[in-house]
Amino acid sequence: MKNKVAVLILCCIGAMTSALIARERLFAQGQSAPTTMVGSVADGPALFAANCGACHGSDGRSGERAPDIATRREVVSLSDADLIRTVENGVAGHGMPAFGFLGRTKVNAIIHHLRTLQGIGSTTAAPGDPHHGEELFFGKAECSSCHMMNGHGGFIAADLSGYGLGRSVADIRIAIVDPDRKLNRSAQYVTVVTTEGKTYTGFVRSGDNFSFILQSGDGVFRLFARSNVLRIEYSGHSSMPRDYAARLSSKELDDLISYLLKTGPTEKKIAKDDDD
Repeated sequence: MKNKVAVLILCCIGAMTSALIARERLFAQGQSAPTTMVGSVADGPALFAANCGACHGSDGRSGERAPDIATRREVVSLSDADLIRTVENGVAGHGMPAFGFLGRTKVNAIIHHLRTLQGIGSTTAAPGDPHHGEELFFGKAECSSCHMMNGHGGFIAADLSGYGLGRSVADIRIAIVDPDRKLNRSAQYVTVVTTEGKTYTGFVRSGDNFSFILQSGDGVFRLFARSNVLRIEYSGHSSMPRDYAARLSSKELDDLISYLLKTGPTEKKIAKDDDD
């Protein structure tokens, strides 16, 4: 228990240290420190970079210390008021420090920029026919065999409901035809070998310094203590098929991309909350 507490404390210190380093970089580049900014909407990008980017990534799509907050549905679906409370109060037990010291005006600017990163309030022109794209998703392209969309489809890969939020046509096309270009460990098939010589395969769903959870292809979840694991072998490839450029025509790719975009900004409505 003491070890876990120590790790959480170190995570918090690391997050706060990263924010301070980012502020110093802004000084070195001749920019004002975020704590001295007026805090208008225009200050949002700099405030986000200095206080959030070091952990969540400059685009909000995860960094070395914190998860994706730009495209994850559970984050995107939060109200502005919920996001403000999270930033101001932090998240106890998850290594996120409180940033209430910035003041409400600056926190509002950060949230406004985060909404921009999430694609809220912006639209992307669809290059094809989303209705045919839906047929492809659940038919010829076989996306639904692994991915879920609005409650329908598979479970072994990421839920793509709202996937189009904050993503460009080019980003989605690359994810389909060249899935290894921006390879994420969570998308890789892994082989786990225990100290007892047993072998398990699947996807790592969550974990910490002491344990992790593996989901096998049949949907079964298994908890492993890291002390009982000899090694974890990552496949080095995304679980996505790598032949969609050959399997689908250019028109079909456009249609599929349009369907994924349609499930994003044009269908998502974020509640507007008062600052109180």
